[in-house]
Amino acid sequence: MESRHDLRRNDRQFCEHKITVMWRDRSGQDKFVNAKALDISEFGLRIQMPEALPQWTYLALNASKLGLTGHASVRHCARTRDSRYAVGLEFTAGLRWTPTELTFTPACETLKVEG
Repeated sequence: MESRHDLRRNDRQFCEHKITVMWRDRSGQDKFVNAKALDISEFGLRIQMPEALPQWTYLALNASKLGLTGHASVRHCARTRDSRYAVGLEFTAGLRWTPTELTFTPACETLKVEG
């Protein structure tokens, strides 16, 4: 049986950078939170934040240290042990991330997933 990691399209890199996330909730209110990037790939990002987001929520994000400003949609959201949420995002509208010397720091390193 394949694990979830085996199904990923791109290698992920561990990352610990701050990221600003903005979205509109179900009642139409604009929301804003400073989240923490957990890992990143060319086409997506996993963040940790204090509240859950419904799947397919469209949001704007900004992470200057990662060179990212653009949009993404929520692919999954799960509660973690510390009462926060791990939120998997897929970049949209042509947004892509490419590592550079500035973003590839000790805070960003390649994750090796063994099956």
